[in-house]
Amino acid sequence: MSSEPLEPPRLRWWLALACAAAGGYLLDIASPGLAWWWAAFPGVGLIVAAVWQQRWPLGLLLGAVAGAAFWMPHISWLTLYLGPVPWLALSTVMLLWFALFGAVASLATRGLAVLARGVFVPERHRRRALRALPLAQALAVAGLWVLREGVQGSWPYGGFPWGRLAHTQAEGPLLQSVSWLGFAGLSGVLALVCAVPVACSFACASAATGRATRPLLVATAASAVAILVLALLPATALERTGSVRIGAVQGNSKSGIFDDRDSGSVLGDHLAATQTMLDQLEAEDESVDLIVWPENSAEFGIPDNPLGSYRLAKLSERAGAPILIGSVLASDDGTYTNSSLLWGPEGQLPGRYDKLHPVPFAEYMPNREFFHALAPDLVDLVQLEYAPGTLPSALDLSTQAGVVRAGLAICFDIIFDAQAVAMVDGGAEVILAQTNNADFGRTDESAQQLAIARLRAVETGRALVNISTVGTSAVVAPDGSELDRLVPHTADAMVATVPLVHGATPALVIGAPVAGGFMLLGGAGLALGAAALIARARRSARSGSAAAGAEQL
Repeated sequence: MSSEPLEPPRLRWWLALACAAAGGYLLDIASPGLAWWWAAFPGVGLIVAAVWQQRWPLGLLLGAVAGAAFWMPHISWLTLYLGPVPWLALSTVMLLWFALFGAVASLATRGLAVLARGVFVPERHRRRALRALPLAQALAVAGLWVLREGVQGSWPYGGFPWGRLAHTQAEGPLLQSVSWLGFAGLSGVLALVCAVPVACSFACASAATGRATRPLLVATAASAVAILVLALLPATALERTGSVRIGAVQGNSKSGIFDDRDSGSVLGDHLAATQTMLDQLEAEDESVDLIVWPENSAEFGIPDNPLGSYRLAKLSERAGAPILIGSVLASDDGTYTNSSLLWGPEGQLPGRYDKLHPVPFAEYMPNREFFHALAPDLVDLVQLEYAPGTLPSALDLSTQAGVVRAGLAICFDIIFDAQAVAMVDGGAEVILAQTNNADFGRTDESAQQLAIARLRAVETGRALVNISTVGTSAVVAPDGSELDRLVPHTADAMVATVPLVHGATPALVIGAPVAGGFMLLGGAGLALGAAALIARARRSARSGSAAAGAEQL
């Protein structure tokens, strides 16, 4: 650590760079597919230590390094069919947010240290301020981490709330705590318990040795206790009013953008897989109340396809259950919707949901002329313009078990917190997450998406059916356990009886205020730290001017 006079201690630049890179890569290791959830703790700790009390230009660089080390491997699945340009573009946007985090976290921690140790605090209060400094710095950093995730998840073009710190815990012992804290709250608490020991270690470095190590030990123990408490928290138990037996079909179709397939083959694959499922059910004298197909499983314009509609109706009649399908529908204004429709023995039934969050640069092209000038071949691949849906995210499905109120999420809809709130506020008793991961092959993308879906099930307290054209598909219980799972890239079906749930978890009731509280703490820490540094700079400038004048006299 540097020993620059009157400056808070910080890591040397070369060590900070190494810590930032290692920390970012550990965050990717903590995520699916490896899902070594514990790696998130040293990962965050190293990133935070790297930027701690640095000057903001170096903090900006360190944040960018950490962001690159995380995002570039984390979303490398984008390169599978589209090459490096989209991957580099999205990685750049995401690491820019990380860079800004590095800059503001450096400003806040350094400025708060200057505030506590400087002339801005009266001598009689300075010891108390120094004692409070580590917690104040840690709260500021945790708040800025949550703020970064929040801004990243909303801007630009609707945001990309992927790769959040909470996502690393989908397969770890902290999973069920998301029903109390929500996604942003869990990210904030994780960042806080990692930042507190870092804060105390730097405080010890600026104090005398000996008794100065005691706060570090206490802080580390407190962080460990906090993690243990979170691990022991059970998922919130909500009222269960019944159950529904659902069959979910993975057709293993050639349903990617660049797949060479015949028109109707995706529909045919799901018809065939459903018939096989019904054969097995009938042989065992069993049945289902509802059948769920993935996103795009009925291809384009199924209501205008007489043969496809007839085959769906006959299949529903045989099953004695409606089929929730996915189809692309044309609108009168020339745009398209990525839609969920319900089919019964008589044909299409009432009820429709249109994907609320179409993916920019994939399902629609924002600022088409501008980006066409930069990469015309890639932009021309996006031929259809999908419009955001305006229909409610929860709808009634008439089944043999009665009317089931289902919350619907198509593909990336499931990653948005607002979608979860809308589904539960709409009265959803179960969540049906239809997706098509065929464009990402056997990469980690589908595992990462299922991890988010698992957290979403626990956060909302609802069973969730995550069904893909190719996988990864699973039925998740309200506590995050799996009721059934399919082998990816196989044609198969899963059948499970899932509970119907009413009510809202604490995460949905207080999740937004908790997130807002973390963000306010981050903003306040940044404002106080920046003000202290500005005031010190002005004081130094005045002192320099006065000294120069005295010399002239």
